[in-house]
Amino acid sequence: MASPSRGCDGLGDEATPAVGSPVAAVTAYIRGTHGNLPSPIFDSAAALLSDDCVMTNESESHTKHELMTQVFPGWGSIVDGVSVVRIHAVVAAPVDTGSTVVLAHWETDYDVKAGSVWYGTDVDISGKKVRGFLVFACFTLNADGQIRRIVQRSDTVVKSMGIEDAVRESRQRLSLEAGQP
Repeated sequence: MASPSRGCDGLGDEATPAVGSPVAAVTAYIRGTHGNLPSPIFDSAAALLSDDCVMTNESESHTKHELMTQVFPGWGSIVDGVSVVRIHAVVAAPVDTGSTVVLAHWETDYDVKAGSVWYGTDVDISGKKVRGFLVFACFTLNADGQIRRIVQRSDTVVKSMGIEDAVRESRQRLSLEAGQP
């Protein structure tokens, strides 16, 4: 595995995927999003996603539009410096439907800017350091080679930051204040 550095990953030059392959598309997506925070490469990442793309992670689902206008800009806004991504594996498997399934495993490190709060809460996360944030994902690419679906499972960042209880309490309190049960 290559040593971590800005924008560097575990694939190294000897394992750079062929341009235009499903593995290349997924690798470019990972590098362009998780490896370039706080400034994801939106145009390149958006071009890799089909218009009907949906990403699900645990209980949340996001459309391509939400990823490009809310999720990645929101995440990028809390990153201090530049994120680091280490890609451990990206493997493609053709399926009978004309689609291609690509499985990927990577880690992301980043530091949190001063004055940042956790999404949808008032929990201060200033100065937190996220290290080895593990992600496993299944990408489905359409016949045109665009990513149509991402099913992602990852570490719980709130657990790794040690803010799980504070986030739960904040969301409950804010929900009650808004008049929601």
